[in-house]
Amino acid sequence: MKRLHELTHLQRQFAEEHQDTVFRFLSHKGLPVEDYYDIVIFGYLQAVQEYDENPALSRFQFSTIAWTKMNDCLGKHFSYENKPKRKAPMVSIHTYTSDGLALDEILPDRRKDLQAQAADRLFAMEVLSCLTETERQMVHLKADGLTCREIAEVFSTTVHSINGRFRRMRMRLTEMDF
Repeated sequence: MKRLHELTHLQRQFAEEHQDTVFRFLSHKGLPVEDYYDIVIFGYLQAVQEYDENPALSRFQFSTIAWTKMNDCLGKHFSYENKPKRKAPMVSIHTYTSDGLALDEILPDRRKDLQAQAADRLFAMEVLSCLTETERQMVHLKADGLTCREIAEVFSTTVHSINGRFRRMRMRLTEMDF
């Protein structure tokens, strides 16, 4: 689908003159204007631009081009809306299960998760305190997803040097029983 750009003055004027095409399209499809106008209007505006900018399309009626573009937008909308993740069942936390229990009674205890996260964070802080400032920066970059090559570029060194630093850090932490 070609990207929309700002309409020229003539394109805006043409779009206003033929705007009834959008309403006829929605009426023909039996779709409420208030729900689907915003969906199909982009296809309509794209048709206006293409009809004006591509002389080869002048052999067709504008309404044919516009209906095709609006149909494409509508199809993409329905395809998006019908994706499995959009069809997931929704329930309230206060809904009762067949066993008579509320969902908040059968969900895992979130406080335990928070305690585990806090313990992990303290452990990570303790491990990082055993490293030099440069090593901490390297670990943070690695945690952010950078490769050893990218880290080497940041520190203006070789990949071999970075791999060696990580190996020595692991050995030092292993000796400290981390």
